[in-house]
Amino acid sequence: MSYQGTRILMLSLLLLLFSCKDKVRTKEEQADIDRLRMKKSEKEREIYFNYSKALMGEKEYFKVYNMAKDSVQNWAENKLRYSTTYKKFMFLDTLICFNKEKNKCLLALGYHNYGIHSSGVHKGEEVTHDIMNQFFGAKFKGKWFFYYGASIYLPRDYYQDDIHKPLNWALMKQIAIEEVFRGYLIEVSSDNSSERRKKYKINNKLFIYMEANNGDGTFGGGGNTFEEMVLRLVNENWRGERDTIK
Repeated sequence: MSYQGTRILMLSLLLLLFSCKDKVRTKEEQADIDRLRMKKSEKEREIYFNYSKALMGEKEYFKVYNMAKDSVQNWAENKLRYSTTYKKFMFLDTLICFNKEKNKCLLALGYHNYGIHSSGVHKGEEVTHDIMNQFFGAKFKGKWFFYYGASIYLPRDYYQDDIHKPLNWALMKQIAIEEVFRGYLIEVSSDNSSERRKKYKINNKLFIYMEANNGDGTFGGGGNTFEEMVLRLVNENWRGERDTIK
């Protein structure tokens, strides 16, 4: 099984194993915990955003973001696989984490999920989960290319009481920090008297799994180099089965 596939399975199992956590606390206790989690994620988001924007420069940062957003919109308009299904319900997080060399980046793409399961053990039942996708960018010869990473299954009953209501975007942004971006920066020095004096460095390990290396010199998406793998993934996205939903 690939690293990305293993990650999806592990995250899904963890969420399901601990989905009963709300049942062992009062609503007030759970609300306090949720507020603390939100506050922590907002603080991390601010640190990551300011660091990444300073690394790239504000103009370049938002230029890359707009290119990523245009790619997602372009896929939807051309009815590529999966994109049309969620066209009206997609959320591309505005946070981008860049690597030290400024040639790789990580984003989060969220989806609200609606409808009825058409197959499997839940066939005929209402869909009660949403989805978060890792969304990768890689730069070759001055041009950015974007492609999907692992999908993360988000059962609504883990995050809220109402399983019929999609997770709101504020909560999706929190989940993006916790499940996609966390670990981007490593604190290298600390002065407890002032947050502003803390220094960080990029954790480049966060970007290693983008390459989906098989461990034998080949890459998960095919090809003998990371560039060949990315270009193949991008081309297959366009050549592959198109979404049949109109």
